Amino acid sequence: MRKLWNVLRWPFVFLLVVVLAVVAARVVNHFRYPEPALAFAEPRNAASYPTERPGIEVTPIADGRVRGFHLRPDEIRHEGVVLTWGGSEGGPDFEHAELLARAGHEVLSLFYFGQPGQPETLDRVPVETASQAIDWAEANAESADPVTIVGTSKGAELAALLPTYEPRVDNLVLFAPMDHVMQGMDQRNVVSSWTVGGQDVPYIAYADAPDRGPVLRLALASLLGAPIHLRPVAEGALEAPQSGDARIDLTRLPGEMLVFAGGDDWVWPADAAARRIAEDRPERTEVHVYDDAGHVFSVPGVHADGMLSGGSAEANATALEESNRILVERLADWSR
Repeated sequence: MRKLWNVLRWPFVFLLVVVLAVVAARVVNHFRYPEPALAFAEPRNAASYPTERPGIEVTPIADGRVRGFHLRPDEIRHEGVVLTWGGSEGGPDFEHAELLARAGHEVLSLFYFGQPGQPETLDRVPVETASQAIDWAEANAESADPVTIVGTSKGAELAALLPTYEPRVDNLVLFAPMDHVMQGMDQRNVVSSWTVGGQDVPYIAYADAPDRGPVLRLALASLLGAPIHLRPVAEGALEAPQSGDARIDLTRLPGEMLVFAGGDDWVWPADAAARRIAEDRPERTEVHVYDDAGHVFSVPGVHADGMLSGGSAEANATALEESNRILVERLADWSR
């Protein structure tokens, strides 16, 4: 027994040191990179959102897969309905919804995963959920013509997909978009983020990247509890030979498109995607890239949802103010 211990002692000590070092690194990084203060601390908790706002009637929606809030201003000043979706944090982008409701639009602020009747995670989310939301708007809103979708990050990816499958979508507003479908959020069981008719929409997996270096660095950062710098991984995956199969076709959109991105986006190359979108659809597409802003304009600091998002607090605040102004002005023009 003593001989066996002599053989195993040093490997055991080495393993123990490694485990302790990882635990120590995770503890240090927890305090070094605290979670940012979000507008809503529990974005997937429907009960955490306000149902009383001065000048706006806010009604929860719980109709099958259609989940979220119906915001109806006391004075509706614009025709049509606006649908808002957030990103991988799981929220309904209530901030933009309230902004637009105050500007006189009728708005549906919607979850697309994480609620009863929906996928628990952002994996294999049915695109038909959006069509059902438009059905709900046609039955319950004062007007559902035109239909304008405002999507952020992964919500922008879903919004960009819709013109291919849903002819009732008239206009799009994309914040921090991609022009390809990327994998879902489950890193162990990698599938598409979206399905149509129960079948996966063609997607890019991060593991498809020809250069494995960014993927390995991401895995190490995750192990050590450090924020994830996802952009190099996404950029590498876009170099995969099969990435063209996952390209999103936005040429079928019949109306207007407005795109916002940060040039210092560390989550994925939304700035490059925004410029490609403009090249593919030069008419009736307006793109604004804020060179020093990050992925999430509304988050102060440099990281959110466990991922480095980029941009300084000052640049993000400037981009938020400017993009909100343009958003309100353009939607007023589109929905007279």
